[in-house]
Amino acid sequence: MHDHDAATAGERWFDYAAAHPHSSMEIGGVAVIAGPAPSTTELHALIDLVRAAHPPLRDRARPRGTNAGGRAELAEHLQEVELRAHGGDVALHAAIERVCAQPLADVSWGMTLLHGHRDNEFALLLRAHHGLLDGMSLIGIMLAAVREPRLPHRRTPPAPSPSWTTGRVRALVRAVAGLALPARTISLGPPRGQAPTGPPRRLWVHTPLPRIKAIARAAGTSLNDVYLAALAGALRPGLSERATGTVRAIVPLNTRRSSTSTALGNFHRGVPVVLPCHMPTAAERLAATHLATANILTSRRDPDADVLFDVLPSRWHGRALTRILHPRRTTMVATHVPGPAHPLELEGRSIEALLPLMFLPAGHHLSVCLGEYAGTAHLAVVADPSLSGIDELPTRWLAELDALQATFTQPRRSSDANVQSAR
Repeated sequence: MHDHDAATAGERWFDYAAAHPHSSMEIGGVAVIAGPAPSTTELHALIDLVRAAHPPLRDRARPRGTNAGGRAELAEHLQEVELRAHGGDVALHAAIERVCAQPLADVSWGMTLLHGHRDNEFALLLRAHHGLLDGMSLIGIMLAAVREPRLPHRRTPPAPSPSWTTGRVRALVRAVAGLALPARTISLGPPRGQAPTGPPRRLWVHTPLPRIKAIARAAGTSLNDVYLAALAGALRPGLSERATGTVRAIVPLNTRRSSTSTALGNFHRGVPVVLPCHMPTAAERLAATHLATANILTSRRDPDADVLFDVLPSRWHGRALTRILHPRRTTMVATHVPGPAHPLELEGRSIEALLPLMFLPAGHHLSVCLGEYAGTAHLAVVADPSLSGIDELPTRWLAELDALQATFTQPRRSSDANVQSAR
């Protein structure tokens, strides 16, 4: 994707949302903050900072193909929800589900204050249409709101101007063939089940980030490989023995370059990765995932990776995205959003955690996101209620990390004993 294509990539998601009005395309995050809840005046000032960071956020929501409907008032971005007193995380998570079940209507992004669930603690829920922002942009906006410098991004060389080389023609043929050929993707839902059957379920689990990094170093893989391999193992018990095909995840790839390293908007391209759920051990699944994700690095360096959208008229982009994300072609979306490495503060109040919020594509039963914040990795799961065993998925993901840790980072004798006991 070239630098000027961020807006075009965003339009794909607006088109996709227009074609699937019953599926919300909102992404976001929940900041859990220690301290007294802020006043309305403080929240309006915070909203003003967010709108200043990315001017398109000042506008009202607009239908595809029309101009923005004018500038929104500060109050239109804000909602307040008082929770059951001393309800703790159970009340907070239930409230997040309720808020997210009501998509934004008049604006393309919003902030919700959630408080009352615990003394001296509140949460700020920030969500926005995926056409406006990607995960890294959300982190950038949050950093701007707390007056912190934005995250540094990997600097990549400028993309050459596209020309019809042999490689570019081949890339286009591969892309068209990938959309035209029959797909054999495994569905995670019930037989012939069609999502959505109700408001999505949302679950979170966390683990120390250094733990995942240690596994990756010891195994000679990436953190993303460990995350996806553990996901493959967590999904394995829920797959039918008679299921044929593959579990195919779309992994969003950050395409920012040197001139857009800190830009806000939608700078991503989806890369397909087959999750090796059929492999019998955690170590084998990690090795297979490492091979499967090689196309992510290849795609990052390939100037022709987005050639299909380069040549398609923009009015067809949404249709192409619909076909790419069709449940017969894509099982799920699995994204990873790096965040701040150190704890942040909001007007003197400590931000204790950042919980990611993912969207669920039309007809899909599961999406996941791994978010990082201050040495902690949060796995966020959003699933259609018809997906059986969803409550166990986060625990199974942690168990897969345990198995990988036992195999790669513990002394050999201890690792062997753990593998035997697991069997």
